[in-house]
Amino acid sequence: MKKHLLGMIALFVLAFTQSACGPRPPKDNPQQHNEGVVQVLYFHGNQRCVTCRAIEKQCLELLDTEYAEAQKNGLLSFRSINFSDRENESTANRYEVTWSSLILDKDSQVVNLTDMAFRYAKSEPATFKVQLKQEIDKLLQ
Repeated sequence: MKKHLLGMIALFVLAFTQSACGPRPPKDNPQQHNEGVVQVLYFHGNQRCVTCRAIEKQCLELLDTEYAEAQKNGLLSFRSINFSDRENESTANRYEVTWSSLILDKDSQVVNLTDMAFRYAKSEPATFKVQLKQEIDKLLQ
């Protein structure tokens, strides 16, 4: 009886930690159709501060002016991802995102630009764009 009870407790703990605390297996593979594509991923929550909105705005301005052709040709993509939405949970888990973040990804070569983005997007947008462009260009080579 005691072994049975311990076994049941162990199964319960295992099931609970897998579902509540452990990473969930992704429902989709974000790279499934993106091989060779530089992905610019802007993660945000439901509430966004002025700087968070500036990061997205500056990204879009740079991509629309400097990388319109690359986007058109499928070499570069931009996604604004609300990590608070349940359907985006697997993508946020994949990149270990828990708050607003700016990530570049090409074939699992991940570059986290979050610190740079928060430092410059609002106060020095030109610097932000130069640094983001340098990182994108490296991945496009």
